[in-house]
Amino acid sequence: MSASVTTETKQTHDDEAPADIDIPDNYVAYTLAHQKSLPPFQWRNWRTEISWISFCLLTLTPLIGLVGAYYTPLQRKTLLFAVFYYYVTGLGITAGYHRLWAHRSYNASVPLQYALAVAGAGACEGSIKWWSRGHRAHHRYTDTELDPYNAHKGFYYSHIGWMLVKPRRKPGVADVSDLSKSPVVRWQHRHYVKLLLLMGFVVPTVIPWLCWGDARGGYIYAAVLRLVFVHHSTFCVNSLAHWLGSTPFDDKHTPRDHLITALVTIGEGYHNFHHQFPMDYRNAIRFYQYDPTKWFIYACKLLGLARQLKTFPDNEVRKGVLTMQLKKLRETQEKLAWPSDSNDLPVVNWDSCKHPFPFFPFI
Repeated sequence: MSASVTTETKQTHDDEAPADIDIPDNYVAYTLAHQKSLPPFQWRNWRTEISWISFCLLTLTPLIGLVGAYYTPLQRKTLLFAVFYYYVTGLGITAGYHRLWAHRSYNASVPLQYALAVAGAGACEGSIKWWSRGHRAHHRYTDTELDPYNAHKGFYYSHIGWMLVKPRRKPGVADVSDLSKSPVVRWQHRHYVKLLLLMGFVVPTVIPWLCWGDARGGYIYAAVLRLVFVHHSTFCVNSLAHWLGSTPFDDKHTPRDHLITALVTIGEGYHNFHHQFPMDYRNAIRFYQYDPTKWFIYACKLLGLARQLKTFPDNEVRKGVLTMQLKKLRETQEKLAWPSDSNDLPVVNWDSCKHPFPFFPFI
């Protein structure tokens, strides 16, 4: 019994202690120097190099969807439901996994937490705990070898490649002890596979079947193809948002702001702002910028389902903008060089000073 109690006490202590409590400032350099990575991917060992679960999910779903769509007529009701369900499961990721759990940018009521956890499971992107752990590592080690979807490794790698093969190196340490204490997160993690099958495939198939008799269309369009669109919407945050757009707040790293990215990611396209102010519940700070996730969270606040929506002070946001403007002005200033050669300097004599303009002499 004493051994059991000791183990239980130790486990409780480990759960409460942040995973990154003893990480030194030079952690990235130290890890890269002392932790050996796997050798580069080699085709002759492809059977052991591929992450088979992710590979099958990400390659078979578009194949099944395209072949199924060729043989399955699309009904208008099924299309509308597929679009609606795309936003339901997509918001489970953007408003739930990302802004609520990965960044703690607002507090949600228990019913809203369960709703987002169930909806997020329907996106088939892993449990809340797994997803948030990787995302926190991405923010902490952006553009380094410890970033699980390092943008410096190329567009394809950061979009989908990092999931198809086994990582060459483990992601950097990220603390998720707060999530381990959440009953909702623990419940979803424990029942994730059942929730994935239920919300990812059963519900979007059964609803069209029961309501207008289109089970096959529900499966192909609302389940499979909807899942493909949700996947690549999320993946664009890791790839397109680090490649397309401007850097109005900071340019030390690759995240960028662009409307196109926002349109395909349910509002996650203002990524440069997000990386500078990650605990802000908004991705878009202007009223005219497209961020339906922000609008959804604010609507939940009005309904009493969300509270304590975190926003960074306007002066801090403005400071980031002015810092970048000043940096660009300095870069422009450094390019101003006249003349390029001292021999190009104009020669000024007394006559030219007396009569610089023939019609309006000064002397």
